[in-house]
Amino acid sequence: MTKFPLSLTLVSTEAGETKVDVLRKIAGVSQTIGLTESKTLLFEALQAREASGNTMIAEDFALPHIESTVLKKSGIFLVRGEEVLWQGTLQAKTIFAILMKTNETTAVKQAVIRLMKCFAYEENLQFIAEKSKEEIEAFLLNQCG
Repeated sequence: MTKFPLSLTLVSTEAGETKVDVLRKIAGVSQTIGLTESKTLLFEALQAREASGNTMIAEDFALPHIESTVLKKSGIFLVRGEEVLWQGTLQAKTIFAILMKTNETTAVKQAVIRLMKCFAYEENLQFIAEKSKEEIEAFLLNQCG
């Protein structure tokens, strides 16, 4: 395998944005790049998933993830920039979102499982928070892929 099986899309945050703003932005970009036909339905699905539990996995790091029939293709997003009010008073500076279509292939599901295991290590979270898209893609392939 020469590439991680899910494409990585970078998104920036701006001062004053909230979790709702970020989820809306992810849904909109997902429609633009062809992951979904409906940014509205994806946004609603992301909000419903977030309502079911906190996705903060470390200080300043959130990991929203969803499996949904609203998605035509799976993808991952790295959202960085200004801190975002995420959960209560908790703020996230790095948001790594995993969007997986229902009935995804076994190979992609296994890659996502390996990716999720990578998030168990603080040094991996720090690497993802700080490095360039190219370095992160290489990391995903070599360490998580």
